[in-house]
Amino acid sequence: MNRKSIAFASIIGAAGLIAVSSVIAQPAGQPEPATAAQPARAPGAGAGGFATLLTQGLMSVDGCLGVEAAQTQSGKNVIIAWFRDAKAAREWYNHPVHRRMVGMVGADPGASKPLEHVADDTPVMVMATITPSDKPGVEGFPMPISQISIELYTSLPGGAAINGRLAPEAFPVEHMDTY
Repeated sequence: MNRKSIAFASIIGAAGLIAVSSVIAQPAGQPEPATAAQPARAPGAGAGGFATLLTQGLMSVDGCLGVEAAQTQSGKNVIIAWFRDAKAAREWYNHPVHRRMVGMVGADPGASKPLEHVADDTPVMVMATITPSDKPGVEGFPMPISQISIELYTSLPGGAAINGRLAPEAFPVEHMDTY
């Protein structure tokens, strides 16, 4: 398998968990009702199973600062994870849960060099998205979807926050104005 095939297989593995957890949990746009013991979940966040496995796996990585799940207005299911640095993000890439996801599609995550062009101390936000579809749009994917993407970001100086922010407080953002 070449590097592009391995990277694509990795995307399919992560996106598969997003897709399956979204479908198992709740219909799109229908958050679970809140109870005294459990707050309402975001649409697409999943009630357990794969979403729980993915979130717990991410949070078990030393340096994973937080995980969020959401659904966009256009229907994309999203999981965002913030890592203290690229080294921690690489640990997730080699984590047993991630390796299992990648293995589900027959790829070898050990054959790739994740974030090879990113310095170890760079903070990283990983955003995985998939878009469900009525008909298959990605060959070999077990569910009908039209799009899969795993994108990596880092913070830029600036911004403003009132009473909190999307990223965990431990995710560094220089020159952030807080009120």
